[in-house]
Amino acid sequence: MTDLLTIGACVFIVTAIGAWFLFKATLKAATRYERKVISTAHGSLEEMFLFVDSRRLFYLIIASAICSGAIAWAISNSVMLAFFVIAFFFIAPKFIVAWLKTRRLNQLMAQLPDALMMISGALRAGSSLNNALSNVVTEARPPISQEFALLMREQRLGMSLESSLDNMAKRISAPDFILVLSAIKIAREVGGNLAETLERLANTLRQKASMEGKIQSLTAQGKLQGIVIGLLPLALTVVLCWMDPASMASLFTTPVGWMVCAVVVFLETLGATFIRKVVTIDV
Repeated sequence: MTDLLTIGACVFIVTAIGAWFLFKATLKAATRYERKVISTAHGSLEEMFLFVDSRRLFYLIIASAICSGAIAWAISNSVMLAFFVIAFFFIAPKFIVAWLKTRRLNQLMAQLPDALMMISGALRAGSSLNNALSNVVTEARPPISQEFALLMREQRLGMSLESSLDNMAKRISAPDFILVLSAIKIAREVGGNLAETLERLANTLRQKASMEGKIQSLTAQGKLQGIVIGLLPLALTVVLCWMDPASMASLFTTPVGWMVCAVVVFLETLGATFIRKVVTIDV
């Protein structure tokens, strides 16, 4: 009896110590993730003129992950599936922010030739460069009007045009945009017909956009084939789970099934990476 009590006490102490260390590790990871969310909200999101409460965003991600994991566990009775759902909700914001940045950058580059023609026309009409840049703020649409509005706000606060252009280049790291800003800075330093330079740059950017559009249309079939092939295993898994759930249950409830799922996810990611490399062509 004494031996059983001793063993029970040791098991309880070891379990309590393990639970304490697990709690401390979870709390540390949550604190690190909260800092990352706050830095993203104050960095990437504000650069895109999306102003959100960082702590509310953090609590929303946590609540969404826990609720979705609980729903997945209640429906499938699989702890591993619930774990994957929770992990997805923690990882997804990073990819969503990257997608928003890419989408906004594409919109900026699509608006840039028209903005350059607007500036060039104002300069040919006799306006100063600051007035020409102000025309972009009032007549263009976001997101390019937001960037030039921030540039003009920095001008009104006493910052030099070169410093404002450098800040804009840091916010928008696209090579074409940096080329345009460099042309404006060089024209101010050494002189020259800035209106003609901007007009030529606008025509060049339009021709480049046209070439990129042709390349995208030619590679669309390869991208579609990659999407279909990538979704085929997932669709087949859903169909088999519906047709024979008893046989497919081992795929989500046994270590061997988890290993198979991990291998499938790895191969799917590897194939998607290769297809993306093949169909991505830089102009």
